[in-house]
Amino acid sequence: MTSIPMRIGPARLKDAALALLALPLLGGVLPFVVFYVVACMGNGPGTGDDGDGSAWAFLGIGMMAGPVAALAAGVLVAVRSRRSGYRFLPVAAALSPFLLPAVLSSGVLWR
Repeated sequence: MTSIPMRIGPARLKDAALALLALPLLGGVLPFVVFYVVACMGNGPGTGDDGDGSAWAFLGIGMMAGPVAALAAGVLVAVRSRRSGYRFLPVAAALSPFLLPAVLSSGVLWR
């Protein structure tokens, strides 16, 4: 009696649900949280505006750190989930840092 080959790995429904969850989390929430945390460091207690421009430096660093964190997290999730057998999640993780900015800058939501 021959055995029927079966797919081993996560269920397709779980894979699709995680992929849909990863799109807004990796593309929108993570960059905003990183930007907010880094920018708030420049306006914390004891960092008054004394004209040295340190708050602007933290703002600039936060604006660069948000997308970098989104790219790094997207690559990390894509590699790890691909090794675990997911099919949709690696694609969503790789596209998430680019998809939300593309949708917001295209004006699709404001028509």
